[in-house]
Amino acid sequence: MRNPKRRGFTLIELLVVIAIIAILAAILFPVFAQAREKARQTTCANNIKQLLTAAMMYQQDYDEKFHRLLTGARTLNNDPNGPNQAFGWEDALYPYTKNTNIYSCPSDNVPRNDCTNPNAIWYPISYSWTHYQSGQWADTDTFGVAAYYADQDSRPTAVIGRPAETIVLYELWMTSSYGRHMGWWRWNNRNIADPSWPTAPNTFAYNWCGSGDGRATIGAHQGLTTFGFADGHAKAMNRHTIMAWPWDATAIQQRRRNLIHWSEEFKTDR
Repeated sequence: MRNPKRRGFTLIELLVVIAIIAILAAILFPVFAQAREKARQTTCANNIKQLLTAAMMYQQDYDEKFHRLLTGARTLNNDPNGPNQAFGWEDALYPYTKNTNIYSCPSDNVPRNDCTNPNAIWYPISYSWTHYQSGQWADTDTFGVAAYYADQDSRPTAVIGRPAETIVLYELWMTSSYGRHMGWWRWNNRNIADPSWPTAPNTFAYNWCGSGDGRATIGAHQGLTTFGFADGHAKAMNRHTIMAWPWDATAIQQRRRNLIHWSEEFKTDR
């Protein structure tokens, strides 16, 4: 019995198949990318929760106060194998975490630079605690919880108004934030919500080891930044919604909503 005559694909049929594959790829690849980013966002949120838990454990041992952003002085050195340049919050909390991996967000792709050797950073730090400083800037700029300067003291937990509505930790991706240095910070808490500041993946340049060699951004996942709250929970939010803007004397006088401020007075919806 003779075999039936074999017939190959025509050029038109091949082009149709290729077009279908291209359409499916165009549809599915963004979905896969979103799924991967969602997984990274989940990891980031878990990191923040663990850091919040570590901070609560620290508070139990240290008079119910938040840790400091810096303890002692920074001692910069150009030896890539040299000692830690600063005792930052990451060092204060390490006895309670025992894991440096949780200091880094998997979506954080801002390059770190130790000004000596790319392998000397030890590990990147993707998170920052809100900054507190008493005095004339207490309500305008420095209304967070963790002190930096030696003559300042971090906030005690007893004064935190509505802990479930008080942001204390957020994503800050900066070239200068790494383990051999310290977890970097913003003196001015308004930067966290400032529309002029970029949201990842956008960045701006600043001087670090040279002219314009540093990069900085408020970290985000598909437009949402992960925030840690004083009660220990984490939430992804649009950073422009966390406080009234502009944050000026009028906003302060009216006690407008500010989720970064430690005081309960600023937890209204005005």
